[in-house]
Amino acid sequence: MEITILVDRDLDGHLVYLKTGLQETGWDQLIRVEFKRLRDYGLPDNYPDQEIWRFVQQRGLLLVTNNRNSEDETSLETTMQRESTADSLPIVTVSDKDDLTQADYRQQVAQSLVRIIIDLDDYRGARRLWVP
Repeated sequence: MEITILVDRDLDGHLVYLKTGLQETGWDQLIRVEFKRLRDYGLPDNYPDQEIWRFVQQRGLLLVTNNRNSEDETSLETTMQRESTADSLPIVTVSDKDDLTQADYRQQVAQSLVRIIIDLDDYRGARRLWVP
C-alpha cells in the first residue's frame, strides 16, 4: 500500500515526528507513506487554504494539518463545508502538534493515521478526522 500525504505548513516543522511515529510503530515497513510539503509541488507556503483543499482533492492526496478554523470564506473549514462531496478525501487534523514530541502521543497519531489510510475509502466525505 502506498499513499502521499501533504503536510500542511502548520505542521511543517513537525514532519520528523510524523515519520518517527510510523517508524516506532513499525508501520513504515508495511505501508509506504511519502510525505510532501507545499514547496515540493512548487507552491508557496502562503498558498490559500481554499486552494490547498482543492489541490489535494484533485490529486488524491491526504492532507495532514494542525487545527484550523473558519476565519473567512477561503479558510480550510469553510471550504470543506462548502465544497465537500461524498467522494472527497478527509482532512486529517492533529489534535495537538506540540505533543508530537512525546513518543506515546506520536505513536497514537501514527496508529490513527494508519487506520485512516487502510480504510481511506470508508472515510470519504467525512470532511475532517482528528488524530489520535
